[in-house]
Amino acid sequence: MELLRLWQNIHQEASDLASAVEQLPDECECGDANSHLGGKCPCCRGHMMGGNPDDGQNCLSIISSLQADLTVLGQDLSIAGPALGAAALETQQVELRRGLFLAVGDLEAILEAFRRVTESVVGFRQECTILRMRTVKRRCVEFRAHCDRVNAELLNQRLRAG
Repeated sequence: MELLRLWQNIHQEASDLASAVEQLPDECECGDANSHLGGKCPCCRGHMMGGNPDDGQNCLSIISSLQADLTVLGQDLSIAGPALGAAALETQQVELRRGLFLAVGDLEAILEAFRRVTESVVGFRQECTILRMRTVKRRCVEFRAHCDRVNAELLNQRLRAG
C-alpha cells in the first residue's frame, strides 16, 4: 500500500475512534467494558447516533485496524527511510533529510499517543469506572490531535511542492 494512502487510512481511523469513543457514556452501569467499547451494551442506548447501539462504530475494531496500519507504516518507513536518507546525503538534499527526520519524529509521537490509548483501554477493561472511561476519551482525543497535526503538515508540504 502506498505510504500516503496508508497515512490517510490511519488519520481517518484516528478521527473515527475519537468520534466513536466520544459518543459512549462515561458510566458503564452493566460493568461489561468490552460491550461498552463496542457500543453494544445497554448503557449505550440513547448515546449512539441514531439511538441504536448497532449504528455505532466498534472502538475495539477501530483500535485493531489502527494497530495493524501503524505496524505496516512503521515497517514501510523503516525500509524506505534508509534508502531515502542515503540518496539525500549523496545529493546534499537538506530538505529531504529534514523531512525524513521529522517523519520519524512524527511517527514516534503518534505511536506513543496510540500506546497511551491502548493502555487506557486496558485500564478501562480492568476497572470499568467513569474515571477510566474519561481517560480513554482524553487519550483518543490526544491521539486524533497528533494525527491532525501531522496531516496538516503533510498537506502543507504537498501544497508547497506543487
